[in-house]
Amino acid sequence: MKYFILIISQLFISGITSAWAQADPAIKIPYVYTEWESFTTESTNGALVNDHIFFLKADRDSLWVGTENGLMLYHEGNWKSWTEKEGLPWRVVIGIAKDQKTGDLWLALFGEGIARFSGGQFEHFTQMNSGLLNDVVYNLDIEGDNVWIATTAGISRYNQLTGEWETYNERHAPMEEVWVYNVDATPEKVFFAVWGSGILEWDIKDQDWTEYLDPDGEMEIDLYRDDGLIHVITTAASYVDKILWASTYFGLSRYDGRNWRGYHDHDSGLPSVFINFVLGRSGSSSYSCTDKGLGVLADFETDTWVTYHRKTEDAKYWTADIMVGKELIKSVETNLDLPNHFMIAVEFMGTDVWIGTGHGLARGIGKDYYPGLR
Repeated sequence: MKYFILIISQLFISGITSAWAQADPAIKIPYVYTEWESFTTESTNGALVNDHIFFLKADRDSLWVGTENGLMLYHEGNWKSWTEKEGLPWRVVIGIAKDQKTGDLWLALFGEGIARFSGGQFEHFTQMNSGLLNDVVYNLDIEGDNVWIATTAGISRYNQLTGEWETYNERHAPMEEVWVYNVDATPEKVFFAVWGSGILEWDIKDQDWTEYLDPDGEMEIDLYRDDGLIHVITTAASYVDKILWASTYFGLSRYDGRNWRGYHDHDSGLPSVFINFVLGRSGSSSYSCTDKGLGVLADFETDTWVTYHRKTEDAKYWTADIMVGKELIKSVETNLDLPNHFMIAVEFMGTDVWIGTGHGLARGIGKDYYPGLR
């Protein structure tokens, strides 16, 4: 039955492409993930220790998974888990970062600080035994020898070579609020999503801060379109190809260093403005995890989207809606059967895409994947 569904999906996609080409040879379409593998605690017979997925981190051909009840590693169809029984300091793994220099894995443990996983052993850092600002940690990332940590009381930076800790809060950085939700570190800049205080940018060379806020100052509406960051209640930042993608609970923003572009669910392919996380795939494409599915901006220039969601609560499979702006071009059926489309995490592994939800994990198979439009 599985293979029958895949064949039908491929034929359906081919039919769509052919029909559009006949109607207008100039029309190009984005790639659509129609073939998926789904994983839940039930479908894996307990190998996936928990269905509530918080974070995904690709590691070559393997995937690290942070859940509400432990750390998971997926490799070529096999699962390995670390819970408190295996020495994990705390069960809730909400963020994961890989140090490419040392091979160590760093974990954000919600309510219990952070941990370094090295050589099969966990080293636990908390307020009580280190310079960590607060034990309620939401995310962390690596920049050079530094571990940047987003906490509910501000930002901590740990230098792995010197052992020194630095603190950044309202006294050391332009923060109106100190609840730091997310961090994205690159070799040139480090970005922080601060809940209620927009986006903070740390320039590594200049050792200086830049603050991005919503210029109109309105909390309920976006008064002036594309005047700046769409809202100050931010949830994630993703910097790729010198483009900043910023997710908020009121929409998505894109910034190229000069111009801002904002997206709502009433003027774009976003299934909802309530965005938990965003990950840029390029300067032209980003994947937004919303409470009503996955919103993929496939091509910035043409405002082309692919939205993956369950059309109804009792729908067995997710549908992919291809849209230009808010205009629906075509709906494509997929074999994605996760029972929940409350999206929390997304990650890329080569041409494949992984998604984490409130009830399960899935892998979109990127056979013949292509970026942009074709």
